[in-house]
Amino acid sequence: MVKVRISDLSPGMELAEDAMTPSGRFLMPRGTRLERSHLTTLAGWGIAELDVVGASPPPAAETSAAALEQPPAPERPKPADFLDQAMEAAKGRFVFVDLREEVAATVFRLSVARTAKRLARAVLEETDKASPAPKPQPPSGARPAPVAAAGPIPSPEDLLREDPQLVSLPEVFTRINEVLRNPRSSVDEAARIIGTDASLSATLLKLVNSAFYSRTSRAVERRFPAKVDNLTRAVMIVGGKQLATLALGVSVLPIFRDIPPEYINMKAFWKHSIGCGMIARALAEHSGVCSGESSFVAGLLHDIGRLVLYKHLPGPSGLALRRSREEFCTLTMVEKELFSFDHGYLGGLLLRKWQYPAALEKMVRYHHDLTEPLFIEEPAVIHVADFLCNALEIGTSGEWRVPALLPEAAEALSLSSADLKGLVGGVEESIEEVFTSFFPGDEGA
Repeated sequence: MVKVRISDLSPGMELAEDAMTPSGRFLMPRGTRLERSHLTTLAGWGIAELDVVGASPPPAAETSAAALEQPPAPERPKPADFLDQAMEAAKGRFVFVDLREEVAATVFRLSVARTAKRLARAVLEETDKASPAPKPQPPSGARPAPVAAAGPIPSPEDLLREDPQLVSLPEVFTRINEVLRNPRSSVDEAARIIGTDASLSATLLKLVNSAFYSRTSRAVERRFPAKVDNLTRAVMIVGGKQLATLALGVSVLPIFRDIPPEYINMKAFWKHSIGCGMIARALAEHSGVCSGESSFVAGLLHDIGRLVLYKHLPGPSGLALRRSREEFCTLTMVEKELFSFDHGYLGGLLLRKWQYPAALEKMVRYHHDLTEPLFIEEPAVIHVADFLCNALEIGTSGEWRVPALLPEAAEALSLSSADLKGLVGGVEESIEEVFTSFFPGDEGA
């Protein structure tokens, strides 16, 4: 095996390692016989070099005058140049999606267009650099090897008992929950309790000042300054119960900061989660089936069960990740096969353990299974939001293929193709800003 620069690869070469993007996203497995379209994909994602089977070491650089001549400037790429390649990539990811459904077909086209733009932008960035530096490579072991479980898979209840952090929550979380559950609690009380945690307060104020609440803020701009600089004003704009619900979601995020990086890029995970929350909030406002803040928190925490699996069952979780990428299945399908439950079920049990409102537990628990709940509107919000985030590659929680969009979910929310285009376009621009409200300095996940 020889490490070969992407510019020196040629059709017919065989990959000796999995091709991964610099952020850790899987592109193609080792053993792939390269075609010209593969070379374009690798260059478009900014990969510097790869191990190739049987390749000769690259020759020493020539120093002749001819070798020093600058090549002509490459033609600037356009998204249209990558449409065929983006289409092929999308077909592989959408194998479980029924593209005969109008809403699903619309999302497929949006995905193709986004991928083509991303590929063109990546190539353009490289060609605009006078001396492009090699991009950072994913850490070794970014694709965990299949590891068999050392013993029987514990039950979901046993998993949630093993981690003391999942039992002993921050005091502010408990007190906020008491406010939410007490119908006699006051608006001022909610603000006072949240104010006892400086980090939580700062995050919530950034959130209220972001595009997440831009329309609400504009509606009350005559009553308050443009910038909301204290929790009392935040409560007046958002509402005491609503701000407390947001605080419930935000306050538990630090518990999951120590997930092994070889299993999931945590910046990408939270980008996916925040994107899902924001789209869920927009869907809730569009359909009127549930609270916008509850939908945001449910979207933020919808894959929290997957973090528990990565943390407590790293070997089987690594096996699940690899199988979902190399076999004809989604990660959720593999979870059900290996564990006899999926991350949605586990996450719902965790929210119940934490005494979250029943609506939030239901939205997380059933976002992949709408056959169980009697009324599906609330979990349908998270189901559609998660589908959109996976389809449009807004972060990732480990799922590579796009899970199926259940037609009853779109029907329950009265979604049309036109609604989806407007909704996605309106929310997408704000996701980066809200992400940096939660994780300052982590832009570009």
